[in-house]
Amino acid sequence: MVSTKPSNAVRYLLSDPCSLYAQSRADPLRLQGDGWGLGFYEDGCLRVFRSERPIYEEYYCFKSIVEGVKSNIIVAHVRRASNPRGLPKERLISIENIQPFSYESYLFAHNGTITIPDEVSNMLGEWRFKIRGLNDSEVYFWYIVKEICEGRSLKEALRNFEEDLWRVWREVRERHPNKNRPYIGLNIVFSDGVCLYAYCKYDENLDGSMRTLCYRDSPAMRMVYVADGDRLIVASERTNDDEDWRPLRSGQLIIGRIEGDAVKVSIEDV
Repeated sequence: MVSTKPSNAVRYLLSDPCSLYAQSRADPLRLQGDGWGLGFYEDGCLRVFRSERPIYEEYYCFKSIVEGVKSNIIVAHVRRASNPRGLPKERLISIENIQPFSYESYLFAHNGTITIPDEVSNMLGEWRFKIRGLNDSEVYFWYIVKEICEGRSLKEALRNFEEDLWRVWREVRERHPNKNRPYIGLNIVFSDGVCLYAYCKYDENLDGSMRTLCYRDSPAMRMVYVADGDRLIVASERTNDDEDWRPLRSGQLIIGRIEGDAVKVSIEDV
């Protein structure tokens, strides 16, 4: 969420019929039980709360944090751990692996899987030493941060990341006979403390048949948003039926920027 005035996101994270909390346990076969996190900006400083425990076992902790946060920009994430390396599950569940990831003023959450994370980390140069966990999403995060710190825009960074993913995949695919592509979903929510960005990118043919967690009437990877001038809300699926949720097409980047007393929203093709 990005809003003109510091606000809380209780409705979308906790109260709505398909709030982020409700999504975490809506589908017993797809429980989002491998940790949760919340990032926001307070007096110009980035603050992040993260837990490796299932969010539905920490309801009162989550509720207390959500109700206490008021910010112009809020990013929240619940996790169902992907495991492209085939590691024991317990190695994936630690605070270092929980999103959103952060660095300086940058805040990042990813929905998807980078299927060749070790090969991707080799593209990071010295930045690879900043990796702390075994979450494949973290290599995506550091690639984007590296690109931005080297002077590229987020749009350029996203385009370069996908191009590099496919280039490396062509070089190493023989090492991965059980995989058929370098990623499953590149959906992210990202902030630099000034703007909120959300990028929707997935294979509509391969992944379009999977349904959303709560309403189960839309593709699971198709992001949606609500914009009313005072705020922009972006989510992995709509949290209610009361607002005018609109879909993002695969390949679209939505940007929310506070300008005066309004949130200006633009959508670009990456």
